Amino acid sequence: MRNIYTAELDAITHRVLKMGTTLEQSIDKTIQVLTDIDAAGAQRLIDDDDIFDQMERSIEQHCLNLVARQAPVASDWRRIASVMRMISDLERIADHCSDIAEYVLKLAERPSVPQPAGLSAMLARVKDMLRTTVIAYVELDVEAAGRVVKQDDDQDDAFEDIVRSLCDLMQNEPAHIPQYVDYLMIAKYLERMSDHTTNLAEWVTYIVSGVLTK
Repeated sequence: MRNIYTAELDAITHRVLKMGTTLEQSIDKTIQVLTDIDAAGAQRLIDDDDIFDQMERSIEQHCLNLVARQAPVASDWRRIASVMRMISDLERIADHCSDIAEYVLKLAERPSVPQPAGLSAMLARVKDMLRTTVIAYVELDVEAAGRVVKQDDDQDDAFEDIVRSLCDLMQNEPAHIPQYVDYLMIAKYLERMSDHTTNLAEWVTYIVSGVLTK
């Protein structure tokens, strides 16, 4: 029975890994559509968002079924409970990819303006944070999870820099205020994505240590 139980836990880990790697691909697509202001690609991202809703529901049900059939020990219970919180954060990150795509559609309808300095760095960092967190979850690597938490401060600083830059641009180029507001919202979604990735990293630490750092 324990072998079956362990296999079920491993299957859940594999499914979370699959959700995480699929989300990495969505972030890559988000970077591309934002770089190119690609309306067609943005619409495909929006249409594909349901995939993550389905993944979340399926993994959640798998966890609940396992709890109903077994009596998890403390460490396994932490793992199962953490997974149920983690998949919610993964789904929210996917939602924000879709949210950014919505603003790409708006930008595609307006005269082009340069992207704010620092936006591409935020995009690259959130992708790196997610990849590191997914690996940390699979390997239960608390040190890697801690590096992700520290990177969130860099994202907060980058967001504040972009806000200041966009405010200056709005004052100097009022004709382009709608585009700059769109970019402001995109930067805010990237900052939220980083927050959710930080949550994921903190759940990894909880699985290993039993200490909730939130």
